[in-house]
Amino acid sequence: MHHEYEETADLTRIMGGHEIWLGEARLNGDQAEMALIFGDNMRPDGSLDPKRINPTVYKPDGSTLKPAISSEKDKHWLTFSCAGDGCYTAIVDLVPVIITQDNEGYHIGPKYQFKNVTYSGAVVQMAKRILSVGDAQPELKEPIHGILEIVPRRLGFSQGEDAEIRVFYEGKPLAETEVKAISEKEGKLMAKTKTDNEGWAKIPLTVAGDWMFMVLHRDPTKKVSEEFDTTNFITTLVMEAK
Repeated sequence: MHHEYEETADLTRIMGGHEIWLGEARLNGDQAEMALIFGDNMRPDGSLDPKRINPTVYKPDGSTLKPAISSEKDKHWLTFSCAGDGCYTAIVDLVPVIITQDNEGYHIGPKYQFKNVTYSGAVVQMAKRILSVGDAQPELKEPIHGILEIVPRRLGFSQGEDAEIRVFYEGKPLAETEVKAISEKEGKLMAKTKTDNEGWAKIPLTVAGDWMFMVLHRDPTKKVSEEFDTTNFITTLVMEAK
């Protein structure tokens, strides 16, 4: 494997706030490209092994396609064809990892491999971005993929207004869960709020450019007794404020 394709991301840093997101999106004719990035506060910090990347694109008619993956030093490009107008939703799932903590810090691996374990959890990471081709501006209502998913009320928002998003877990609205909002331009956390009883949250978009909305949901019922005690689901949605 070419050295640029090797995984350099310190995955234990996920516990300190690192995540994946779909950044730059561009359309050249009928070819779309999106950048998959690992880092913190929309700043790259390491590259992922492409073998761990499982991307799916949902086409306007509900069918799916598998984009091609090409790799650079600190990002991976998803490339796919847009055969007609409408919404193309790209979602990336990473192969899960187990992160275990003992007296020496965090490690990758199940808890039975370590002594004096104080924490052990599986981490499931997902990233989503919607590309609008043509004049499509539908109202978005339902999740289409993933156990934890963020759904925006509509495709586009403007600087100075509130982005309205809804969080779903296992297909149902997730109430009272924290949503973080990061601006790519500022490179920092800009807002933090909680969803209401119906899973809705509003975030003020104070600057133009890409924004990442991130949700972490821990489910202790999803465990394997000898390997990990909880599953951490982390999902991101990137949208542009114009």
